[in-house]
Amino acid sequence: MRNKVEMAPNASSAKKTASKKPKKTRKALHIVPPRMKSRRRARQVTTNFHRLTHELDRLKKQNALVDEEQQQQHGERIAVIKKQLKDMGGRQAYQDASILSTSFHRTSKWVFQLLTSFEMRPKAKQLPLRVLEVGAINVQLLSCPWLDVRAIDLNSRHKCIEQCDFFSLTPAREFQVVVSSMVLNCVPGATKRGEMLRLYREHLKEGGLLFLMLPLLCLRHSQFMTYARFITILEAVGFRVRETKKLAQGRLLLFRADGNDECHSFISTKAIGAWRQAQRLQCRHLNSKKCDVQDLHLCIYESDYYVLSSFIVSLK
Repeated sequence: MRNKVEMAPNASSAKKTASKKPKKTRKALHIVPPRMKSRRRARQVTTNFHRLTHELDRLKKQNALVDEEQQQQHGERIAVIKKQLKDMGGRQAYQDASILSTSFHRTSKWVFQLLTSFEMRPKAKQLPLRVLEVGAINVQLLSCPWLDVRAIDLNSRHKCIEQCDFFSLTPAREFQVVVSSMVLNCVPGATKRGEMLRLYREHLKEGGLLFLMLPLLCLRHSQFMTYARFITILEAVGFRVRETKKLAQGRLLLFRADGNDECHSFISTKAIGAWRQAQRLQCRHLNSKKCDVQDLHLCIYESDYYVLSSFIVSLK
């Protein structure tokens, strides 16, 4: 009986505790937007960011070639696009999405594997490989002891990553490896994308390697660009494809810098002439309103000058 009497108070107190309802508390408000955790959300952000920024760039360029009424329409659309970009979190949200995506698809792991399989990994007492990482968003390559990495990004979010514009660098053919993950497709404007590919080649030593990662949307679902055409463009710039790897949302490509500078210079010269011709045609067609820009691009693709002119619509 004594045990029962002693246990009774404990039971009653437990009931009282259980019957008490937890107090409602307000959710803490985020001073800054929380880090992205959903892979699905990350894919949506990157896709929408690319689509909106490319449309914004296209409208700004066309403003100089259209009448006042169309300029007003473009201005209204530009304002809508800027608001949409702001509402989705802007470039910071895009970088968060990229960080999440690369945590599942590690470009660095593929880089390590291929450098080792190609017997480029330095042996004991040999100097580390010189690497230029463009658009770096993590320190995975920087942490490798046998790589001497210069990691740059236009909006650096890590103290070890140099905040720098790639186009401000002076090429000196000093790097054995260039790594560019989800960067080329974000560059606004056809000429800039073509120039970036050319500069990749100029930064590399002869026989150097270029590691590229691009979204599948750029190479599979684009009405203007195919995988085969993209490879042809890289070959014209001075690269030769060595390895490829297909991922769920992207494609990894490895190119080796070809030493045939004479062919590279000849094709590039023809490409510059084609680019000037394309600009003249674009002005003529837009002013006459008899042909839209897409028709112009398809017409240009039929020509032999496919290096810079093809980047008018490539990777969109």
